[in-house]
Amino acid sequence: MDTLAQNTGWRLWHVHAPMVLIVQATPATCLLTLRRAARPNLQRLHLRNLFTEGRRYYLHPLRGGFRLTSNSALSWNRHGRTALAAVVDGRLSDAGEGATIVHLRARWRLFYLLDVFLIPFFIMSILVFTPWPPWLVTLLAVILLGLSWLWHRLTAMLQAADMVYFIQRALEDLPAAERPLLAQPAPDVVMPDSEFREAWESFYRQQTDDAPSSS
Repeated sequence: MDTLAQNTGWRLWHVHAPMVLIVQATPATCLLTLRRAARPNLQRLHLRNLFTEGRRYYLHPLRGGFRLTSNSALSWNRHGRTALAAVVDGRLSDAGEGATIVHLRARWRLFYLLDVFLIPFFIMSILVFTPWPPWLVTLLAVILLGLSWLWHRLTAMLQAADMVYFIQRALEDLPAAERPLLAQPAPDVVMPDSEFREAWESFYRQQTDDAPSSS
């Protein structure tokens, strides 16, 4: 039961599956690369699709990692921008040999999560004074709350996906770390070679010659 509650809470709080990236660079280099990529530049035209619809990225360095938020321009208001719906927390771990492991987790932004209940509660405060039956008021309140939750969650998931894609594209400029899939042979492991085969054939011939012949 506790595991089920934890999994349910994780799904409600997080808006993107956790990801792990491995790059052949130091944590400081990874952070510097992300900081540069967050600023539109004509020298990085291969990243221009990351800034469509007026999208902007706000990178906040933290101890042992970073925090990334993002928003876009509003199509009907040239000076307005969308809300910061999601937050991507990145943790940078030194993997040795100059490699870095980047752990990514995306979640709701707390103030945006609270905004889910703002409009439904305001409308419900009006509906309670109407002469409508209580069951109808309750039904409308549940529908409004569900629609608000769905809209806000989809917005946060879309924003989180854009930020994760941004991190992947930005770190593509760094070489991918090649980690060995199999461990190196241990010193006490004897590999078959020509000497072993010759010794085995000599032993086999000796045993064959010493064996009594059948009558």
